[in-house]
Amino acid sequence: MKRIVILVLLLALPLLAQAAEPRMLDANIPAAGMNTVAIIAGISEIHITPSSDDVIHVHVILEQNSGDVLWFLHWQSPSAAQEIQAAQISQKRQGQRLVLSLSTTGNLDNDNVKQKWIMQVPERMGVDLDMKVGEASVDGIAGGVRADMNVGELDMDVPRGALSAKINVGQISATTGTLQPGKILLSSNIGQASLYMNGKYLSHAGEHSGLGRKVIIDGSGPDSMHFSVNIGEVDLRVESDTDKK
Repeated sequence: MKRIVILVLLLALPLLAQAAEPRMLDANIPAAGMNTVAIIAGISEIHITPSSDDVIHVHVILEQNSGDVLWFLHWQSPSAAQEIQAAQISQKRQGQRLVLSLSTTGNLDNDNVKQKWIMQVPERMGVDLDMKVGEASVDGIAGGVRADMNVGELDMDVPRGALSAKINVGQISATTGTLQPGKILLSSNIGQASLYMNGKYLSHAGEHSGLGRKVIIDGSGPDSMHFSVNIGEVDLRVESDTDKK
């Protein structure tokens, strides 16, 4: 068995030379007249923080995915490397909404390419995330967050704004300092859904349903919070005290 593994590795060595170097893409987009930025990505890692000006700063790192145990076999096809080199940041404006994605001559939405987005966005703007697999963090953004992900983790720490997220398998963690919470709806079909208000766990606000849990709180403010996972955990912390103003 060891001889077979060594033979495979030796045969793969020439193919490793085809591995693409990470590629970096940058864009600085004036945000005047826009209230929402949307990111559409495949296998990805996204980190968003506030910008110090009214400009959307985008930095994207593209690299071939080495998460597979037999990752070296992916080098048999140069397509991923070619697509990485051909990739560009696509910008589409839809009214007051800016949609960002990666455009290539082929398809970057595959298991061989990982996208890492590092962005600074004006605090006033809303953020929409449409991701296949990965992890995302949104910190300090006050215009609201909406996210849709198949598998992964989402972390949010915002001063205010409506929040909405849906993940098939994974985890949602959110902290908000809103003083005007609206309706809160948290649910996990298989897993846990937890709500904390100013540091206190609200056990009475939820009910178990089979292997999952649901939490519903009515509120009249504009900052509603709706989170759902099919399999996984939801954790929401509303900290509307003086430290979060």
